[in-house]
Amino acid sequence: MKDPIVAIATPFGESAIGAVRLSGKGVIDIAKRFFRTRSEIKPRYAHFGTLVDEEGEVIDEGILIYYKAPKSYTGEDMVELSLHGNPLILKRALGLFLKAGCRLAEPGEFTKRAFLNGKLDLAQAEAVAELITAKTELARRASIRQLKGELSRYVNSLRESLIELSAYIEADIEFSEEDIPTLTKEQVLGMVDKVLEGIDQLLKTAKTGRFLREGMRLAIVGKPNVGKSSLFNALLKEERSIVTDIEGTTRDYIEETLNLRGIPVVLVDTAGIREAKDPVEKLGVKRSVRKIEEADVVLFVLDGSVGVSEEDMSIYEKVKDRETIVVINKIDLGEVSLPLEIFEGHSIIKVSALTGHGLKDLEEEILKKAGALAQEGLTIYVSVRHEELLKKAKEILKGFKRTYGKEDISPEIAMLDIREAADHLGEIVGYITTEEVLGSIFSRFCIGK
Repeated sequence: MKDPIVAIATPFGESAIGAVRLSGKGVIDIAKRFFRTRSEIKPRYAHFGTLVDEEGEVIDEGILIYYKAPKSYTGEDMVELSLHGNPLILKRALGLFLKAGCRLAEPGEFTKRAFLNGKLDLAQAEAVAELITAKTELARRASIRQLKGELSRYVNSLRESLIELSAYIEADIEFSEEDIPTLTKEQVLGMVDKVLEGIDQLLKTAKTGRFLREGMRLAIVGKPNVGKSSLFNALLKEERSIVTDIEGTTRDYIEETLNLRGIPVVLVDTAGIREAKDPVEKLGVKRSVRKIEEADVVLFVLDGSVGVSEEDMSIYEKVKDRETIVVINKIDLGEVSLPLEIFEGHSIIKVSALTGHGLKDLEEEILKKAGALAQEGLTIYVSVRHEELLKKAKEILKGFKRTYGKEDISPEIAMLDIREAADHLGEIVGYITTEEVLGSIFSRFCIGK
């Protein structure tokens, strides 16, 4: 049992219900000092009563539930008190328990204790925070699957294969003179290949995972009057950006978030990029260039009814080395012959922001760039932390293959490589952790969770 902690577990502001959560040694005794109820408090029952202060003055009426260790979220004794969601009431309750011997919980400390007490592994603990902050239904479903352990089971199966391989190698070292089964070089390399294949499958989900968690930044760029704002509105399906025939109407960037089949997309309508004389427009162009640098994907927009100008090509030079989709707009006005070969290497989509023609194709291409259409059965998405550890394990195993396949490597060295790769996989689910890693992960949680 650890020292008792307390926190308000609901967001700040007025609401019908507000929750105060306690966990740790002696929390039920602390709660009983201030919560008056007619019946004896039993674990896992909802008890109606009144919360009073040190002088017996009533603070509020509410419901108390006691979770006895180890059958609780944290694995410790826990008390959850549901009161009216007035910030004054919740602050009074919090102050009461702090004076009685609890300390204020750190961000994510309840979930951290759940991890340390074996109620969740580290990947599941991370999923709790992702579930709370999920921006789309797809992100929510992915978080639920990770919370239920799908990612952990997948990673553990890869790790167990390496541990099994390490055991064979160790047995070969320890009992080389005994008549025990050993693996051939081809069998060893076959097992490593299967693990590498599994790692690659997970790594394919990394880009989509990042976009699900953080959102995909999509910048619409081009010279003035090519229809950037019209395209912005068409993708959003609402009139958000002002559209006129006057060049330079958009003088600063505009951002809106779009849910594109479950991928949160931060859509940025930038000011037309050109040599501006007006100081206000010049500042808008400067900001647009910065938004291009921050974007994950750039929509480079051309007016398909007038062709490609030097001004267009000047802008293209700024974006051609980025993840870019060339969007030929205004095809409803008729198309002139365009030298499309100059955009070789980039996807080219023809649209009419006015009629909606080609917008579905454009959405499909954006989803491809997000990696959301490239999944083959996997419905779990790894985070940046997972991706780094998977890459480390992959690099070690690839190095092992190169050495093991060509040289007479000693079993001791082989075993060290296999174990190191297994350790990196183990870090994903928390078999191996450091306080620094835990601090980084749980600092992103809200207080009370």
